[in-house]
Amino acid sequence: MGTFVTLAEVLEARGSPLDEDEVWCLLLVTTDALLEISKKNMCSVLSPGSVLLSANGNLAFKSCARHEDVASFTAPEVQQGHAASSRTVAEKMVVYSLGMTLYWCVDYHLPHNQPVQISAELEGLLLSMCEDVMLRRTDLLTVLETCELHHKASMLPPAERLIRQLVEDVYRNSDMGPEFIRVLDEPLVVLELPGSIVSKKGKSLTTQRELSVVMPNGQSILVKCELKSRGGDVFDMIVAHFNLVEHFYFGLAYTDNEFFFVDTDTKISKVAPDSWKKVPSATFDLFFRVKFFINDISLLHRQTRHQYYLQLRRDLLEDRLSCHEETALYLGGLALQTEYGDCMPEVYGRSYYRPDQYVSKSVMEKCALPYIQGELLRLHSNNAQMLTDESELEFLKQQLPEYGVLFHRVTREKKPSDGEIILGVCAKGVVVYEVKDGSRSTAQTFYWRDTTTISSYKHKFAVECRGSKKKHTFITERSKIAKYLCDLCSEQHKFNNEMNSRQLSHSLVSENIVQYAAVCRAQSTQLKSFSCSETPQDDSGLTTPQNESMTKLYDDVTARIEARIKREVICVSLKKDPKLGLIVGEDTVGRYDLGIFVASIVPGGPADKDGRIRAGRLISLNHISLEGVTFSEAAEVMQNSPEEVQLIISQPKSQTTLMTDGRSRDDSLDEIVSIMMTPKASKKLHFPPEVQLLSTQDNCSLSPSANCVRPEEITVELRKISGNLGISVSGGINTNLPNGGIYIKSLVPGGAAERDGRLHTDRLLEVDGTNFQGFTYQQAVECLSKTG
Repeated sequence: MGTFVTLAEVLEARGSPLDEDEVWCLLLVTTDALLEISKKNMCSVLSPGSVLLSANGNLAFKSCARHEDVASFTAPEVQQGHAASSRTVAEKMVVYSLGMTLYWCVDYHLPHNQPVQISAELEGLLLSMCEDVMLRRTDLLTVLETCELHHKASMLPPAERLIRQLVEDVYRNSDMGPEFIRVLDEPLVVLELPGSIVSKKGKSLTTQRELSVVMPNGQSILVKCELKSRGGDVFDMIVAHFNLVEHFYFGLAYTDNEFFFVDTDTKISKVAPDSWKKVPSATFDLFFRVKFFINDISLLHRQTRHQYYLQLRRDLLEDRLSCHEETALYLGGLALQTEYGDCMPEVYGRSYYRPDQYVSKSVMEKCALPYIQGELLRLHSNNAQMLTDESELEFLKQQLPEYGVLFHRVTREKKPSDGEIILGVCAKGVVVYEVKDGSRSTAQTFYWRDTTTISSYKHKFAVECRGSKKKHTFITERSKIAKYLCDLCSEQHKFNNEMNSRQLSHSLVSENIVQYAAVCRAQSTQLKSFSCSETPQDDSGLTTPQNESMTKLYDDVTARIEARIKREVICVSLKKDPKLGLIVGEDTVGRYDLGIFVASIVPGGPADKDGRIRAGRLISLNHISLEGVTFSEAAEVMQNSPEEVQLIISQPKSQTTLMTDGRSRDDSLDEIVSIMMTPKASKKLHFPPEVQLLSTQDNCSLSPSANCVRPEEITVELRKISGNLGISVSGGINTNLPNGGIYIKSLVPGGAAERDGRLHTDRLLEVDGTNFQGFTYQQAVECLSKTG
């Protein structure tokens, strides 16, 4: 926050007009400042938004804000287009503006306010300043002399002291400080899961329950749900409420000494205490937390980055993460800059913050309080002029040793006698910590590249190393925890692979976007060269291979491009057209970020006429989240929508940066994103008034385009699993697909084609030497069924 506030902000903060003494002091300082600058360059119009008050008691001026009714403060001759022909004329013009501005300050109206009653002396002075005829209007020097005489006769306090007080009042009422303290004064937010997602049979009072979802800033959201509600239902509701675009970095967790993330398909009742299931009035606490941590913070959406900051800020303050005292104080200084703006002890006083809200209890026990206060003040001052986004980013860039680690208590299989063991799971591997004297120290690290197998059996969780072939076994309190750790490792390993794929394509956007296909193929070849022995596997056979399929790699590059595009979240209200729909949307089966996407705008429809909606993710409709819902659930929500619908959409912003070939950079990006984000064999839905399910034959994304990258022809040998190749097809000569071709519609999860990893939804040329050109759909299916 800067060191100046406007006169308009002063009135808004205090909520009442200035009194007479304040007007006299303000008039004295303002006139003196105007006389000083009139020797150089005099502005012709002042307004409440252009008079700046400084925390040190000084005054300054800026151009009038565009949104103000500047005409109310402008002299008649200026409104008529007359320019200042001399210094005297310029002074007369600004005297009128100043008089009208101060009249506004004593006549400041709120519903409960009355204009301030001023003396005849002040009213006469202001009237002489606001004369319509310039020749009868008083001048600046006369105003200054009148103010000085009144000031001396009335024994008013120094005018500079009054200005400092006005600025202090603004800052004192500006609600600064830690966000997790400020949210305590906000009204409770209550959300209720919609019936279309919770239960198609409606709600019953006996099955309704309440959850308290604690956000990273400490805000508690009350969610009303049912006993059968799943983790994904609650998560989607929170994501929709906060319009969180990059939701895939987060998860819902409950506490049982440590944080445990709830799987989207798991019923809340499976992890809640028995009292919550049996007593309708009981409340169960869940926590919305970061589950996957990214090293390059700058790639995150601003909203996502703020959630990272809030969680890291509170985890440090509550001693969940270890941090050296010097680093903790440095981070405290950055947090002060983020939450207070520039350091101004002359406004706040030296005790404008509570040290225990900026450094943890452990740091305060190690350092003397006067030292902490002095260092925080010094470090805060060093961050002057740093914007909120910049200080948050700097806070996250410190990369603490335990950043991104999820902790769980375990014991070794053969218990040693030297203290507690904690297992840390992160995107890069598994870390073993030993706890001595309350401090964690790293004893061992198992990076994914050095790990062959992770497994769980009953209470045991085991990690097997590549080189030594040694198995390191740890004991958990319950078998459920061992299985959870195994799944958590698999998820973090998969996330690590996805991030590595994006880093490999880091230079893609900055160089030439049209080369992306070659880059993808090169990366795919490189990934496939890794040994299969590098695949961690748990006891259930769950694997997360590094040799990702071409389709998955394309999706990773898409996500990387999407992260580099500036996005916006918009809320649009539209009325249905009885003849035309609104938009055409698609689900994205098999994609990394599942969801409903806007595929195209119906020409002449309400969305087309509105003009704001472009291709992007559809987050919610009429406050019902469409994040992560199935296609049929989304269709049901859309069918049951009223005549007027409210859409929340995340979409790319338009830009005009040109590429070297003369095309707009965003044109190329939109082209690539359009190709890659449109599922090859997805369902489509036609937005209200009707939901129309179109077959794959109607999906234009299957049609070759001049803008598309030329496909490569590959030969794949597959061995049937349970008598099936694991693919479904569509098309044939009796359809309108190009050349009457046969196309792979989808891959069966876990089937032969998906395990191979090279096939994706595209044209199928031949099988076992049989050319599919000219085949009908039935002939293609029959041929596939007869393959060996």
